[in-house]
Amino acid sequence: MKTTRLSTRYLIATSILLAACSGGGMAESEIAEPEIAEAQPASDATTLGGGMSTEVHPGMGGSPHVQVDWMLSDANISITYGRPHLKGRTVGESVEPLMDKVWRLGADQATTLTTDKDMMFGEAHIPAGEYTLWTLHMNDEFLLIINSETGQWGTAHNESYDVAHVAMDVSQLDPPAEQLILSLDENTFRIDWGQITASVKIMIH
Repeated sequence: MKTTRLSTRYLIATSILLAACSGGGMAESEIAEPEIAEAQPASDATTLGGGMSTEVHPGMGGSPHVQVDWMLSDANISITYGRPHLKGRTVGESVEPLMDKVWRLGADQATTLTTDKDMMFGEAHIPAGEYTLWTLHMNDEFLLIINSETGQWGTAHNESYDVAHVAMDVSQLDPPAEQLILSLDENTFRIDWGQITASVKIMIH
């Protein structure tokens, strides 16, 4: 009778010990999972103009430079540009774009477009590659200029590298855009700046 009681106690103690060991293993695995998840780097990207925007640098004059990335119709497209603030100024009067002058379409360095697929801007065929974007407001036309020279400062437009001049549709924006926004979707490229919104149809090949 004593032997049976001792055996029973031994079995109960062993079962408790095994359960505790097994439970400890589960607790460790449960703790390890969130640690792995927390180790993943946080993204600084935010949504801008229909794409994912990452700050490149804060800008020399307070106009932050961003790279905005889009995935449209299997094309990887990015635009890097400086985003000036309006600060009470009026586009076309005290802030660019000014009449009859080429504008860098942003601040500081020239605005850069990169695409890994051929594109159409209006009627202009643009092969895959890297370009700079400019605008020219002349008479009743608002033109998007696509230029094959890259890496230059935003006042160094060389028209001999122009690939295309594309007329954009312009209308009034209300309320005005306090900060420059360049937007893309599968059909349209758009500029919102101050009281102006300008757009052109695009197609991705």
